[in-house]
Amino acid sequence: MNEPAEDQGAPLTATISLSADIDHPISAVWNAIADTGQRVQWGVPDGEEMVCDVDEYRLGGSIRTRCGSPGALEFEATGQYCALEPERFIVTTETLTRDGEILSTAIITWTLTATSTGARVDLVDQVVSFVGQTMVDGHRNGHEICLRQLGEFLSS
Repeated sequence: MNEPAEDQGAPLTATISLSADIDHPISAVWNAIADTGQRVQWGVPDGEEMVCDVDEYRLGGSIRTRCGSPGALEFEATGQYCALEPERFIVTTETLTRDGEILSTAIITWTLTATSTGARVDLVDQVVSFVGQTMVDGHRNGHEICLRQLGEFLSS
């Protein structure tokens, strides 16, 4: 008996949980996340670029960024700030598209906790990929890079 073919059109869901301990005060970490000018510096992998077209950093505010190869910026992310409490947490939605095709939609939660040496950042990304596992892997890889670069940015 033949096995049924996998449905390539079905959405793939995943929950990605990551953490980083950053040796800087929670206020500095919060400011690096909340300030658009700082975020575009550490928020994408080396060799890529991010432009923030809209960033209404407030409850219910919109966010729209373009990112990818410098000059091309082939990906667009749109979303909303669902919840924020300064120096404690941020919850956003994000829908990622390329050439008008929806690649993924996510709810992303950043939680900050003071530690004896600075701040712990916990990130949970509840993602739905419409294009398979590669997009889930891209979310994980991108967040791992962002958390590392956030610490490096604050240390520079």
